[in-house]
Amino acid sequence: MSLADMLNLEIVESTPERYVTRMLVTKDMLQPHGVLHGGISAALAENAASEVNTDHCDPNEVHWLGVEVTSKHLLPVFEGDTVETVAEPLQLGGRIRQWEVKQYRLSDGKLFNVSQMIMYGQKQHH
Repeated sequence: MSLADMLNLEIVESTPERYVTRMLVTKDMLQPHGVLHGGISAALAENAASEVNTDHCDPNEVHWLGVEVTSKHLLPVFEGDTVETVAEPLQLGGRIRQWEVKQYRLSDGKLFNVSQMIMYGQKQHH
């Protein structure tokens, strides 16, 4: 089972320069203080950056590996809210790609997390 399946992610958009998912926040995703666990936000960011590369590159030529993720938590998110994750490129080209990932609470549309993800394209050996 994939991470996307475990988190019940809905893919809203997938183009080479924009990847959008939505997820309902459930009780199991909360940290002890009743807000969305920051690790989930970071995982959503990494998933979006990984999937956009995977969806739009030939897997026989290259596979993409995460090098670094940074994640800044700006506002709390609570059980029952839906979060939207939007990944857009900061730098595409060569074997290093950098993505900015913004996450929004759909209850009020506010930005609650900003992340960056650096990906490395590993050439497949034939």
